[in-house]
Amino acid sequence: MNKEKLFGLKPNFITVAYAQLIKSAIFLRYWIKPDEKIFLSSKPSPTFKELEIFQRGDGCQVDKGILVGTIRMGYGHHRMAYAVYSWVLAKKGKPYLHDLLGIESNEAIAIKEIDGLYSQMSRVSSEWGGAVEWAWGQITAQGNIGSLYLSTILAESYANMMSDLSRSLPYISTYPLNGQVAVEAGFTNVIHLICDNYPQYYLLVPGALNLVQSPASYHKFIDMGVPKENLQIAGHWVSEPIVTNVEADSKARLDRIEKQKPKRLLLPIGGAGAQKNYTISLIDKIKNKLKNGELHLFINTGDHANIFETLKTEMGKMGLNYHVVTDWNTLLEFCKSHSFESKGDSKIAPVTLFSYSNYFEAFTTTDYLIRVSDILVTKPSELAFYPIPKLFIRRVGDHEAASAFRSMELGEGTTECREPEHAFEMVKLLTEQNQILQRMNECVIRNARDGIYDGAKNAVEMTMKSL
Repeated sequence: MNKEKLFGLKPNFITVAYAQLIKSAIFLRYWIKPDEKIFLSSKPSPTFKELEIFQRGDGCQVDKGILVGTIRMGYGHHRMAYAVYSWVLAKKGKPYLHDLLGIESNEAIAIKEIDGLYSQMSRVSSEWGGAVEWAWGQITAQGNIGSLYLSTILAESYANMMSDLSRSLPYISTYPLNGQVAVEAGFTNVIHLICDNYPQYYLLVPGALNLVQSPASYHKFIDMGVPKENLQIAGHWVSEPIVTNVEADSKARLDRIEKQKPKRLLLPIGGAGAQKNYTISLIDKIKNKLKNGELHLFINTGDHANIFETLKTEMGKMGLNYHVVTDWNTLLEFCKSHSFESKGDSKIAPVTLFSYSNYFEAFTTTDYLIRVSDILVTKPSELAFYPIPKLFIRRVGDHEAASAFRSMELGEGTTECREPEHAFEMVKLLTEQNQILQRMNECVIRNARDGIYDGAKNAVEMTMKSL
């Protein structure tokens, strides 16, 4: 495997100077001290007891297991991490979550505030549209070699966030900075899962095995100069319960179409909390179908309390009855009582709103609801790679467009609906012309048999072979 810095690629002098200047500014702003060792301990996850989560502590005594690196950048990277550790648990392994934002430090504050700016700009671009959306789209699609260089030199100084972890432990990263930190810290077995379907340099981890979700992404990275020995196609990053049950769930969806059951739409709000106005407009357009029982709508507002409250107010204005789920046990009971095997359609309110204060429950709820939904209504985020018929609404960042293309080429996703009016027409098409939705489910079954959704499973199996 190629272990050279930046795979041997060379940024120009101006890029290097500019990156060093930004690094110095970050160090001064946040008082980052690379020589200060940060010791860790672990605690059980409040949601998944078998999962251990690293935090700052008195010293870590982990001598075996699989480390899963992530960071809160929206929900997508944590969703990828969940896909990984769900497979580790299914294969009787011991996963440890290494979330850089969960380790109390000046480094974490710096990362969090930069992420906060990203989320804010995503919301603004989504709500304002026009020139603002265009400009933000250009920025999110410009992950050049300079951005990779900056990220790696920051990673050198963040290596202290892994001070007392054994370098022989396998490390699966779902965010590039995590993988770059692991490589700089001296970890010898690093596998990195690349998000999206739009190749950019800053998504890479030099010195690691980088796994991609599609052939198109693989070939583009090769054209960009990434060594073949550092790159491999794995498949989509999807959690174990969904993959294990994908064929049965898809056949159940086909049976529901045949029996003309009301269609269940699942609309998750992304981690950045963008597209609130789009969502309200779309609900207003489908409200009559909700009222007469043609559709049921599940909205996961995650941990966005303000959006949850706004939607409750809007439901009242539209005259829509709604049900609320705000805790994990109630979610599990909801999924059980409204599984495809149940007879519970008549008991579902027109709209069900899900809201949580716990971040893990906020994003994981969507994975659970997918298994009791007919159609996923989502922007082309990491959910674009999940095995369920998808209606794509407006993207947040131009890099997401390629993820919608991937789903379309697999036959299980629509075009990107830039406006709520377009999304409404697509809802009518999917719910009133059964053959289209039938075909999408048939494509999901075919793709599952071809192993398209086995990416996280494959990554874990690669890691376990090296133990």
